[in-house]
Amino acid sequence: MTDIRSGADPFAELGRIVLGEEPLEAVLDRVATLAKQLVPGAAEVSVTLVDGDAARTAAYTGDVARDIDLTQYEHGDGPCLTAARGREIVRVGDFATDERWPPVAQAALRHGMRGVLSVGLPVRERVIGALNMYAAEPDAYDSAGIEVAETFAAHAAVALANATLYASATRLAEQMAEAMRSRAVIEQAKGILMAQRHCTADEAFEILTQASQRANKKLREIAAAIVESTAK
Repeated sequence: MTDIRSGADPFAELGRIVLGEEPLEAVLDRVATLAKQLVPGAAEVSVTLVDGDAARTAAYTGDVARDIDLTQYEHGDGPCLTAARGREIVRVGDFATDERWPPVAQAALRHGMRGVLSVGLPVRERVIGALNMYAAEPDAYDSAGIEVAETFAAHAAVALANATLYASATRLAEQMAEAMRSRAVIEQAKGILMAQRHCTADEAFEILTQASQRANKKLREIAAAIVESTAK
């Protein structure tokens, strides 16, 4: 959990952390901490991230929030997952009377939480999420509180979008580098075959392709084996 500097303007702090170069989890941790400070009624806060079928709590202000989140992941349903998947706002005024998610309600009441406000993060990518604010009192969130919560969710969404774009760019760079390495070794193998069998470049490539199919191995692996055997 992150400590916010004493005397700092939380909203100014919120704007700064999105523009920084911190890891995603560190940014989300600070968003959760600030949300707990500023959203009226928030006793504990967490950030849920969902990648495909896998959900996890990327940031939380206390074990209570994380444990209630885990109950939702175990059952595959709950306010935070509903908010994340629908990119919507889900509010539970009182777990003692809400009948939508009994296992979640039981876990929340066991931890002394009476309600929750989950705000979906508006990110159009593979990874989605929600900002979850658990309340110790029933009916803790009014329209003003929801508006403040949406502000924090928007900043968390920006951080998530930036991290997703960075990860995508990194993967693309790695794929391009691997493709260049593969092309280089294939060209080497073609040259060796052309010299050994006095064939054209197209014929050498056809030989590699047929060998790849017969061995049920990638073309690069066949090419690498030829280059390695020649180097010995």
